[in-house]
Amino acid sequence: MAYDILIKEAEALPEEQIQEVIDFILFLKTKSSGNKTKNKKRQLGVFKEEPFFMADDFDETPECFKEYV
Repeated sequence: MAYDILIKEAEALPEEQIQEVIDFILFLKTKSSGNKTKNKKRQLGVFKEEPFFMADDFDETPECFKEYV
């Protein structure tokens, strides 16, 4: 019954709105499948082996912004 209503309502829509319906259906499928991957352990990305550097003055306000602080 619900499929009949869905098809009937979709047939009444203009062509450009049909794509929006398709996009929304794909969004709902992605949203529902996202719950299954929620508990997966996060992995490091592509920069995991790259050296990391942070300047000693990282937390200091830059000269050009001092008048605003």
